[in-house]
Amino acid sequence: MEEEMETIKTASFEYLIGLATEKPEGGFVFILDGATYQIADLLEISRIAERHGYIVIY
Repeated sequence: MEEEMETIKTASFEYLIGLATEKPEGGFVFILDGATYQIADLLEISRIAERHGYIVIY
């Protein structure tokens, strides 16, 4: 019986913030792993990344 290897994804918070684009009307567009999010605050990025299976490094 073969064991499956689990992939551990890590990303720095600074890198993730760099993926966000500020919108002229306010808020940000954040794209991670092909999924697009409309967020009001950059602090939401950590929670989104964790839902995608990332360990966020501060």
